This record gives sequence, structure tokens and C-alpha cells, in this order.
Amino acid sequence: MKIVLRERSYFTFRGVKSHEIDLLGKTASELMRERLSPEETEEGDRIVIDAVYPFLTRDRLLSYADEREGSYRFAGGCVIREGSPLSGRPRLQTSALGQGLFTLKDLPAVLSLAARESAELHLAGGALVEEGAEVSYLAVLGEGAIVRHGARVLGRSVVGEGAEIGGGSLIADSRIGAGTSVLSSAVFSSEVGENCTVGPYACLRPGCTVESGCRIGDFVELKNASLGRRCKAAHLAYVGDADLGERVNVGCGVVFANYDGKRKWRTKVGNGVFLGSNCNLVAPLELGDGAFVAAGTTLTHDLARGDFCIGRCRETVKPGRAGRYYDPE
Repeated sequence: MKIVLRERSYFTFRGVKSHEIDLLGKTASELMRERLSPEETEEGDRIVIDAVYPFLTRDRLLSYADEREGSYRFAGGCVIREGSPLSGRPRLQTSALGQGLFTLKDLPAVLSLAARESAELHLAGGALVEEGAEVSYLAVLGEGAIVRHGARVLGRSVVGEGAEIGGGSLIADSRIGAGTSVLSSAVFSSEVGENCTVGPYACLRPGCTVESGCRIGDFVELKNASLGRRCKAAHLAYVGDADLGERVNVGCGVVFANYDGKRKWRTKVGNGVFLGSNCNLVAPLELGDGAFVAAGTTLTHDLARGDFCIGRCRETVKPGRAGRYYDPE
């Protein structure tokens, strides 16, 4: 018996029709086409089914159609046999065919099934996907990789061997190198090398490249930036529109000031540069290898190889005068 698939919308959510809703990288229509191998013809005995049963297999559908003689309707489709008129009212759901996608209320259950099925596929490849994690059908997980409960690996992301994606993390269309750990952080359309640590609470916006052995710590944001091997940005920093060489230390509170109100400018930082805490780098800038920028400095000029820069104001201390400005009571 032939199978004919109809792309009919039962509901629309946020402008997306039911058969087009993303189920971890594939739509309901795509999943059904893979499983049912439908035909275009509508001649002869056939099953006409809407794209509402994303996990239905061809064998299960054919078995269901053989349960009754003649032509009849069911929820989301019908069996048509030549010379036999259609009869029977469809039920809201057809449990014999599995979880259907008729209303928005069905979507959470369908997403849960997709997550479970995808996890089993990746488990077969030697990766561990914990219950409660979501991994795209299109993602690639290396052997020994772990995706913890509450993590999401979406799109065509690649996670290397032995890498760990911690709970609360979001990896979208990105590459995570072997042995790298991502904890409670977001990585969008970026590439992180091998044996790095990212997070907690870091954010890599699109277009970032982080090479092997780097440390991206808590509340660090990267935007359109590249970091060479063994760079460290341990906490509370913004690196935007910048190219960092190898072994660069980005201290706590460092800000790459890349926007002047009209244009975005880049900063180039050489190998082995030290950026002390609470520095502001006002782009465009270029810092030579081995340069040292002392804590609290606002830098507006290029530095040559090995230069030392300090740009603080000297403190003025007035003994015993605090009471004139502040009353702790």
C-alpha cells in the first residue's frame, strides 16, 4: 500500500506551522519523510496522512492500516481502498500511531520524545547524553563526550572526544574541542579548541575562535574575537573585536572598548601580553609581544614590543577626614 504525506498545518505557533516546527534540528515533515518514504502518486490503494506523527514508522503505519477492511478515517489521515467509500469519524488522537502533534499542548511531549530518541542515537556512538539534556539530531558527539542534564547542543554543533557540556549550557552551531569543559555557558556559532575550560556563565557570541589550552572564566563575554593558545580571561571581562596572540592574560574587569559611537574598531594583542585588572583598551590599538599594561590603565596608544604602560591617577590621602564625607550611622 502506498503512503502519501500531506503537509497540513493543525496549528501555528509564533508564525511557524505545526509541520515546520523544529524538533531538535528536524521538522515533523522531515522526520516523517525519513521514516515513511512516502510517494507522490495518489492512485490505487493508499494511506493519506498528515505530518502530525513525527515518530511513526512505516511498518507501524502499514500494520495499523491492515487492522480494518475497507476505507476509513483516522486522526490525521485516512486509508483509501479503491471501490470502498470513506467512513467513520476521526478521533482527536490515535494512540495506535503514537504521539501526535495536533495542538500546541502536544508539543512538549513530542519534544521530549525527540530528545529521548536523539539521546539514544548519540549513546550508540559512545557519547553520554543524560536524561533532561537536548541534543540535535544533526549534532556530532565524539566518543566519551558527556552532555549533562539541562544542557542543550543545537544545530550542527560538533563536540569532541571526552569533552563535557555542563548543565545549563547552550551550544549552538559551534565546535567544541576534545577534552574541553563548558560549564553553564553559551556558545553561539564559534569554535573552541582542545583542553579548554569555559565558564561558568561565560558567553561566546558568533564569530569567536578560541585555540587550545585557553581558560574563559565566569562572566566573560567574547564577541567576534580570536584567542591564541593558552590565553586566560578568568573572570568579568569583555573581549570584543580583538585578535589575541598566545599566552595573553586578560585580568578581571578588562574591557576592550571597540565602539566609538559610529564604528567598531579592532584591537590586536601580541604574544605574552599582560593586561592588568580594570584596564580599558580603546580601539583601534596594537600591542606588541610581551607588553605589560598595569591595572587600572586606560590605554589609547599603541605599544611596542616589551613596553610597560601605567595610566593611573595618584591617590590623595587625608588622614581622619572620612567623617566629613560619610556617616556610617
